[in-house]
Amino acid sequence: MEKYLSLIMVGAFATVYTFATIPSIFLIERENEDNAKGAAVVFPFITFFAFTLLPLLWIYPPEINPLSTRTLIASTCANWICNFALVLFTPLVADHSPRSVDLFFALFKFIGLIFGVFFYVETAGRQLGEVDRIYAKAHIEGKMAWRVAQDMPKLNFEEIVQQFRGLGLDTNELAAHEKIELGLNSNSGQELEEVREK
Repeated sequence: MEKYLSLIMVGAFATVYTFATIPSIFLIERENEDNAKGAAVVFPFITFFAFTLLPLLWIYPPEINPLSTRTLIASTCANWICNFALVLFTPLVADHSPRSVDLFFALFKFIGLIFGVFFYVETAGRQLGEVDRIYAKAHIEGKMAWRVAQDMPKLNFEEIVQQFRGLGLDTNELAAHEKIELGLNSNSGQELEEVREK
């Protein structure tokens, strides 16, 4: 595991642990000196979340979305959906059982940890088109994306285009979108044209 997936795993595990610890402290008595311990557990949660999971909500989604839709899809969408769920369900859970709110969040963090293990691929050191190829190959072969990523070496741009052609995908669309994303004009996009001609 390299940097992104390590951050996801450490952050998810640490936040699950802190959320699961908070209720155990408050279950003893509702108001006593031990409540300070419960409040102290909140600070590690904030620290782990701020340094691990929070930046990934903005960095990781644009890297794993296809080049053809990356400009339309933003991590803001996932952020808004999660905030909506938080605002909608937290009061319901808190009214039913105030002590179970932290366990509710711990459960969702644990689900996120499992999701991260099985559905996320490491993108560090890979080109954007390479990540597209990982997910395309996983879909075509019916495999998990992380297994495809483990078996696939890191490729250069020409190898990525050849792999896309091997999968039967349109490399002209790939090259056009990469030109747009990189802000290349017709003079500076010679590498793309050379690859397209091969």
